[in-house]
Amino acid sequence: MAVAIGASCAFLTPIGHQNNTLILGPGGFGFGDYWKLGLPLEVLVAAVSIPLLLIVWPL
Repeated sequence: MAVAIGASCAFLTPIGHQNNTLILGPGGFGFGDYWKLGLPLEVLVAAVSIPLLLIVWPL
């Protein structure tokens, strides 16, 4: 389950997911713009998903 969550959290680059690539040009975004919101979002997802994974699927 951790691999599935990690694979679906591609927020740091526009080539991480096809939806990111689709809005790159029309949205007027640059490659570095994805780090501004993507990094805090990645940290938030990790901070929430790791404890929840350990509670729902204990080791």
